[in-house]
Amino acid sequence: MKKLLIIQNYNANKGDSSVIHTMKNTLKQADPDDLDIAVTSYDPEKAVEEYGLDAAEWIVNYRNIKLAKGKKDKIKHTLKEGSWIAYSMVWLLARKLGVDLGVPEFKRKTIDLYLNSEVVVLPGGHFFTNFNGFTTNFSHFYGLLFATLLGKRTMIYAETIGPFFGPFGKLTRRMTRFIGKTVDLVTVREKNSLKECSDFNNVQVTAESVFALEAADPETAKELVDLKKTDKLLVGVTIHHIYWKHYFNREKYISLMAGIFDRITREYDAEILIVPMELSMHEGGDRPIAREMIDAMTTEGTVRILEGDLDPITTAAVIAQTDLFIGTKTHSIVYGLKSSVPTISISYQQKSNEFMDMFGMLDHAINLEDLDVDRFMDIFAAVYKNRDGIRRRQTEALVRVREAALKNNSLLLGLFQE
Repeated sequence: MKKLLIIQNYNANKGDSSVIHTMKNTLKQADPDDLDIAVTSYDPEKAVEEYGLDAAEWIVNYRNIKLAKGKKDKIKHTLKEGSWIAYSMVWLLARKLGVDLGVPEFKRKTIDLYLNSEVVVLPGGHFFTNFNGFTTNFSHFYGLLFATLLGKRTMIYAETIGPFFGPFGKLTRRMTRFIGKTVDLVTVREKNSLKECSDFNNVQVTAESVFALEAADPETAKELVDLKKTDKLLVGVTIHHIYWKHYFNREKYISLMAGIFDRITREYDAEILIVPMELSMHEGGDRPIAREMIDAMTTEGTVRILEGDLDPITTAAVIAQTDLFIGTKTHSIVYGLKSSVPTISISYQQKSNEFMDMFGMLDHAINLEDLDVDRFMDIFAAVYKNRDGIRRRQTEALVRVREAALKNNSLLLGLFQE
């Protein structure tokens, strides 16, 4: 039985969770009888429930720090995790010398999963970038480094790498380049990432892994969540509750999106459904700023927020039922494109533009930093007018893109044969 460990799954985010669903389903199809998959997740209990896989916490886990209530609690968890990092280095050295120092109980399950694996893979996403905090980048780096020091075969799987900026930009880039040259294989999901790793001797461009997951059938989608209450145009939207801060202030972002919502609902007799892509456990996720956008509108009763912390499969099924989709969160754009829903991208980073370009839809993307109500509405008008043809073109393009996405799996499974 082949033993695969997928590490660093951030399952508070539906996009990251959909990657695990995709890997589990497509890898099992490729090797149904001889593959055992486990995962280290941000929330292991939820991972066991959602994925049906054995799970443990990250090798360096900041979840308890992030959820700490009060300064003392935060300091306690920070010291606990910091002490573990130092001890784990000593533990690794001792293991090289043939000495077993033992493992603290709170990390024992994690270490067992590492030790029992043959191949350790960092799954698709946007893990090495200063869009994330340095703590997150270090956790991903150390998760892979730990595996290489144990002598495991390792892979960075369908990742976006970069950009690097800010006070920790140089250090994060150095960590990324070091680990990227250390692991056995790297696949990136778009060409822009090659700017940071073109000199790696083990890198290939593939495609975002979730494109390989079969799109939700419309009838099945309706069984999960029936959204079509009226004959009005149903426009799905995802927003980003964090990354706007790299381009403008909160008030400006709220004003822009409220203006877009007003124009769509007035000019197209439409309803807008805001689809959350983050769990509500972290101060509401993306819902609070979505509510501020609704409050800033001049048109009432035409925009609503999808209720509940739905799993990514159901979330994708919801998007599949919309008549037109506007995505800012990366994997929501993937859901729209692969479901053949006419999709507009508000791209906070180049990866989203490249995903749109794979489907011949780059003209339907606008950069978040360049967002303007009139410019956006010009794109919306073009997509609305040609939506039947766009559906057909997206459906045709998916065959080619899915093939590129599945290449990640054949490369990964090849590591077991080396």
